[in-house]
Amino acid sequence: MFLIADCGSTKCDWAVSNGDEDVKFFSGVGFNAIHSKDEVILLAIKNAISSNGIDTKSIDKIYFYGAGCIEGIGAEKVSYTLKYFFQNSEIYTFDDLTGAGRAIFKTDPGIACILGTGCNSGVYSNFEIGDHIYPMGYIIGDEGSGASIGKRLVNAIYKKELPDTYRNLFEKECMMSYDDVIYGVYRSDTPAVFLASLVPFIHEHINDPIFRNLVFCEFDLFFNHNIIRLDRPKNYSAGFVGSIASYFEDILRDAARFHGITISSIIQRPIQRLVEFHNEVSL
Repeated sequence: MFLIADCGSTKCDWAVSNGDEDVKFFSGVGFNAIHSKDEVILLAIKNAISSNGIDTKSIDKIYFYGAGCIEGIGAEKVSYTLKYFFQNSEIYTFDDLTGAGRAIFKTDPGIACILGTGCNSGVYSNFEIGDHIYPMGYIIGDEGSGASIGKRLVNAIYKKELPDTYRNLFEKECMMSYDDVIYGVYRSDTPAVFLASLVPFIHEHINDPIFRNLVFCEFDLFFNHNIIRLDRPKNYSAGFVGSIASYFEDILRDAARFHGITISSIIQRPIQRLVEFHNEVSL
């Protein structure tokens, strides 16, 4: 039996498989391995396995793909926590971008991209990520992500880039004020998640040219900062995972065409494809 996790900052999708069609899928709270406190990671993993009746002794291998799960402290934190619960399991930790590449392309090469709460991108080949662009996080990077779109939205509203009617609409539908926004960004434990939580408001009104242009501008920045500068063969297509890529697929494809990039596929939640990958490929 093997256990697979695809963990983002907001949500973590899990799957238990015996190597054939018998697969159990479930979801829990996500986290970023770098930014989250040890107790947050411990609680998220504990709740996921306990609330879904996972027999920890039956798991032979664990493949954990996670945001911030890079070589070093992030991967070590997750491995250590998993070992606490799965003492007899072989544990393999990978960053979420490697998971995106394996889910999208499996054995083929391409440009793996993530557009969710955060963003990421890199050249996928031979089951690994080669050249990639550092996403830099929601404060100074993460172009095109949910956090960056949310940041652009509230900046436009409260800097009076948009008419007051948009501010009134935002505050009514999202049930928050300027003070709530400031608190969510500067006082909450997960400001990136807070900013990304504002994206459904834009999605609800995406037929408004103002909001459509806002999202397009973010995707334009994503391609400029995170794709164009990759050292990649020109014939490589791009594949995307994540809620933002899925929610705004038509706008994302428009931005890709503008930059001469072909998008091969867009997958909102890659967990099922990761199960298929590990069923098909022996690493």
